Formats: sequence, structure tokens, C-alpha cells
Amino acid sequence: MADRRLTPEQADLERARAAARECEVVAGQLADFATHLSAVVTPADMAEFDMLVAREATARSRRIDAFGQLGLGVGSLEATGTGD
Repeated sequence: MADRRLTPEQADLERARAAARECEVVAGQLADFATHLSAVVTPADMAEFDMLVAREATARSRRIDAFGQLGLGVGSLEATGTGD
């Protein structure tokens, strides 16, 4: 069996990939919530929304940190001139 130890750079890349997938999953959960939401918002809807938004914020923070470890961030957009 081959040794599957990752270099620190590979581990950072794997963390970034996992964080991006986590954001995708959480965004899908929020989209599903919106699809099933009725025009009459209940207290249970508000609680679920709050939980989903908190989960989204946590996932986004992990993603930003993980990609930051790779040298990517909001500043990288400004440095390349691709940001508007």
C-alpha cells in the first residue's frame, strides 16, 4: 500500500476543496428552504432560517480561511485587476 501522506500544501488544498463543497451543501439547503417556504412565515421558519444563515456564515468563514492559506482572497482579485 502506498504512503498517502499529504504535503502541507496538498493538505491546504484539500481543506479548501472541502470548505468549498461545504459552502455548496449549505447553499443548497438554504435554496431548498426557500423553495418550500410559504408566503406566511412562521416562527419555526424564522428559527430554521436563522440556523441556516448561521451555518452558511460558519461555512463561508472556513472557506475564506482555507483559501487564504492558499494565498487566495479578496485581495487577490484587486491585485489582478479583475475585481470591479
